[in-house]
Amino acid sequence: MSDTGEKVAQATRQRAAVYAHLFLVLRKRLGEQEAVDLMSEAIYNYGEEKSARNYSEAARGGDLGQAAREFASPDPVKQHQFAPRIVSLSPEEAVIAMSRCPLVDEWRAMGLPAGDVETLCRIAHSVDFGTWEGALGCDLCFEGTRGEGRDECVLRVKKPADPG
Repeated sequence: MSDTGEKVAQATRQRAAVYAHLFLVLRKRLGEQEAVDLMSEAIYNYGEEKSARNYSEAARGGDLGQAAREFASPDPVKQHQFAPRIVSLSPEEAVIAMSRCPLVDEWRAMGLPAGDVETLCRIAHSVDFGTWEGALGCDLCFEGTRGEGRDECVLRVKKPADPG
């Protein structure tokens, strides 16, 4: 990986450490549920804002295939950090797996207990809910995460059912 890619990965690991320290302080002062709720809301909002700016008009307009391809971008920096790939894709559903996560790697390197890593992972993937549900109007379900000890994070994204 290029020096630039590694610098971006290092910045992501630093973000992970900030998330962890923020969570630990908020949990101590406000309790775990309030800490999770506040951090999740803020990170969701960030994901929604970032995705509304950075995804193509087609992806924002409901083209699930285009949105999935942009999410699982072949960009070398994104691949170095998360290694996203499309597992399956239809006009109505995308399954995307990510086999790397510098966030989880950093939390484990910090020596955090497995339960805290799992909680922080749940908080951090609020950015994905902000992306898929907030900005792109899809339904998102995580079918497993590296923070839970799985080999990969698996996201199942569906176009919402027609209300009519």
